[in-house]
Amino acid sequence: MGNDPKSEDIQKFYEDKRIPLVGQMTSYDQQKKYTKRPLCVVYYDVDFGFEQRKATQFWRQKVLEVANDHRDITFAIASESDFENELKEFGLDDSGEEINVGCFDDKNRKYRMEPDDEFDEDSLREFVENFKNGNIEAIVKSQPAPKKNTGPVTVVVGNTFEEIVMDPKKDVLIELYAPWCGHCKALEPVYKKLGKHFKDQPNIVIAKMDATANDVPPEYAAEGFPTIYFAPANNKRNPIKYDDGERELKDLVKFIEEKATVSLTKAKEEL
Repeated sequence: MGNDPKSEDIQKFYEDKRIPLVGQMTSYDQQKKYTKRPLCVVYYDVDFGFEQRKATQFWRQKVLEVANDHRDITFAIASESDFENELKEFGLDDSGEEINVGCFDDKNRKYRMEPDDEFDEDSLREFVENFKNGNIEAIVKSQPAPKKNTGPVTVVVGNTFEEIVMDPKKDVLIELYAPWCGHCKALEPVYKKLGKHFKDQPNIVIAKMDATANDVPPEYAAEGFPTIYFAPANNKRNPIKYDDGERELKDLVKFIEEKATVSLTKAKEEL
């Protein structure tokens, strides 16, 4: 009686068996079965109809051989036509290859296997092992960095997020906005005044980023627009979300002054 399975063991067994070692991910079941990370997806013309079944199973078998040796990763095959947007995010929409591969790590960052007209079990295995060992750089969706970035509000893009927002010497307030967002447009003049208010503070940065066109780390996810985070110099992986409601200048100034971890020089009185 002492060896009865625990409820969490039963749940884990169920989760492990609910998803095949290499199943077909569809737009219908993606959010039901394939949210666990890390996840590697092999995209091609998946079709289990009579005419294409043999070709579909041929490639799936290649994936199975690799998946069997890497059971800490969820593997799936998926039809290219169902996941055109996902392929575009991987930069694989115009690869021209019959088979494309993309992986998501445990922080949902994206990694792609460079298109290869010689795709086989060995090339997939090499890619997966490099992915697991951290030998591949994540893909970051990014607008071009502005040539001039000297205004009161610093413009951040995906490729400069690490350099600007994650700078360990500076406290950074980052607004994540969408170009079509009315609340963001209403905030813009206030936010510009906020940048001017702190322009003489060398270790305070007031920044903004179009979160519809640039990737952000998962800790800085935008759940709506605008989303504002304070990134302390000494704790970048735990940003503080601005949830105080009012977005007037005095409220934002007070928030920064209360959360600041860098020394502030005396600011001008302009409130």
